[in-house]
Amino acid sequence: MIKVRISKNNNIIESIRCSGHAGYADYGKDIVCASFSTMIITTINAILEIDKNAISYTDNNDLEIINIKKDNITNSLLNNLVNMIYELKDNYDKNINIKEENHE
Repeated sequence: MIKVRISKNNNIIESIRCSGHAGYADYGKDIVCASFSTMIITTINAILEIDKNAISYTDNNDLEIINIKKDNITNSLLNNLVNMIYELKDNYDKNINIKEENHE
């Protein structure tokens, strides 16, 4: 199962942490993992294309995106990512778990 942890402060995304494997199919044939990876990579690349200093990310066994700039554009792109993850979860509920923490 892919686990997603979203940390927000006053509706601004501070970080997104992802780990695990969807388990929908074998590695290399898993359409849920492929979709999820594509959404993550596309969002990271889009943000970095606009401003290389807007986020930092690590991609070890877990992937973590940290919102450094917290500006409107970066937050909008990260919110779009979160919305896409929820859409994917709607179709593959058994393969994705999402938890949000909102610190206000």
